Amino acid sequence: MSVKKSNGLSVSFRVDSGYLDHNNRVITAHNVDVSRTADNITYTKIDLRDFYHQVFGEAIMEYNLKQDRPDREIHDYYEQVKKSKKVKLFYEVVVQFGDSHDCGLDTENWETAKTMLDEYVQDFEKRNPNLKVFNAVMHLDESTPHLHIDFVPVAHKGRRGMSLKNSMSGALREQGFSSSNKMQNEWTAWSESERSVMEQILLKHGLRREDKNVHRQHMSVEDYKKAALKAEQINKLNAHINELKKKPVEELTPDEVTLIKNQNDFMRGEIINRNETISELSKQVNAKFVTVNIYSPDKLQYIADGLARAKIPCVAESNTLYVPDYALRTAKAIASHYKPDEKAPTIREQIKLDIDRLVYRTETLDDLLYRLQECGYEVKEGKYISVKHPSAERFVRLKNLGDEYLPKNLEQRIAEKDMFTDRVRYKAQNASPIEKRFHITILNITTAVKQFQLEPKKTDKRRYYFFQNDARINYLSEQLATIGEFGLTSRDSIYAKAQELQRTIHQIRSQGDNPEEQEKALKRINTLIKVYEEIVEGNYIDNLIKAQQEEKQAAEQNANARKNTTRNAQKR
Repeated sequence: MSVKKSNGLSVSFRVDSGYLDHNNRVITAHNVDVSRTADNITYTKIDLRDFYHQVFGEAIMEYNLKQDRPDREIHDYYEQVKKSKKVKLFYEVVVQFGDSHDCGLDTENWETAKTMLDEYVQDFEKRNPNLKVFNAVMHLDESTPHLHIDFVPVAHKGRRGMSLKNSMSGALREQGFSSSNKMQNEWTAWSESERSVMEQILLKHGLRREDKNVHRQHMSVEDYKKAALKAEQINKLNAHINELKKKPVEELTPDEVTLIKNQNDFMRGEIINRNETISELSKQVNAKFVTVNIYSPDKLQYIADGLARAKIPCVAESNTLYVPDYALRTAKAIASHYKPDEKAPTIREQIKLDIDRLVYRTETLDDLLYRLQECGYEVKEGKYISVKHPSAERFVRLKNLGDEYLPKNLEQRIAEKDMFTDRVRYKAQNASPIEKRFHITILNITTAVKQFQLEPKKTDKRRYYFFQNDARINYLSEQLATIGEFGLTSRDSIYAKAQELQRTIHQIRSQGDNPEEQEKALKRINTLIKVYEEIVEGNYIDNLIKAQQEEKQAAEQNANARKNTTRNAQKR
């Protein structure tokens, strides 16, 4: 059944991390309908390294001809930018009209949304001559049509250096988005300009722009009161359904049977707990709440606990913390003191981790050494093979890293590199739909590790890294074990098992006994629910990557704080 066409649509123009394998469907997320992937429209697809040569090749030649010293020449601008901490290799924006409710597959706006997106992308480079697009695709195999546009910002010569360079601020200034403040303000001005273009396209098609506040920048007290009312309604509905369950099946109407079957969708413990908390927050009469995105669960809990100690109300959701606007500075101050549990790896540990990952991408030992050089390593071959990390001063012999890094053992590991992923793929072929989601997520993690998007995270830190010793993969394997042990075959069966255990625990406690085993089982089921819902949402890997970035930033901030403390102590 199609949804009635709306005269008002939201516009979404946001910056994304730029996951090219996802955009080009090298890796398929769980929210993708593979039967419709062939419908996707690819406008541009150029290898990024080749693109850099096309755009900057001539400028590099001109620059090098002017240099008197060879060490000042630029031999590979792509690699230079890649290693830079100040410049990104490329940027990505995701563009979308409406959402799944008004522009989804079963709505009248589906085709209109496709047409409007096509109009938008066709003129993107005309409006933005300094933003060179190398990859652009319209995804039609997800819930709502949307564009991924990947580009390299190009600015022209300043006072010195190359005649062309990768510079987002410079590119935007040349396009007229000047600012006396930071680049983010220039980006904001440009983003609003692009949203205005989208609004003009809407008007052309007889539609208007509608702000649906999809990002929930803040919530008013009235919003929280509505949320509390919703929680109360769900509780009443759940009580009604429980009463229906007591009736004989033959006495139930078709509508009542449907209510019972869908009870798990109406009654999810996480939502109820959240909304009960929100009802308490509604008592803060003048409070407005802002969202703080935090992708590290440990960091989120750390901040929430700190706010609780300060008697500041907040609501914690998956990857999001809702904080009163007056306490935002306090929340940031608490976050600045967060310290990740794991220490930064030593140079030797980093060398081993890099080799461990590259083993899964190579065919021979020579290929492995070549790929190390591509990562900035120096390699010396002779009686013993030695390597030097890009930030190290001395070479390290492979044999001194441990037996697993002896050439003969590396060759054996390379020969067996596909055994784990082949076994996972085989299991996925014979798995239930719910198990298959976990198997595919495990494969996506292996790909992210191999492509240096995710840092290896060991289960057993005493051993070298391999996929069977990956903490994230083993965490998902534990969920698969839970699915198999409890005989779960669908989402409904998971929630039904959780409710069954809750009833059993209540009965055992009412009899004065300790339901320890049942509580352990419920904890496993609740963990499975949390992970499964994250996977279904389709951004499980992206959230792992964002959590990793937050951990790195926290570690860097703590390291800088320690340096400043030491420096100040020395001055005194």
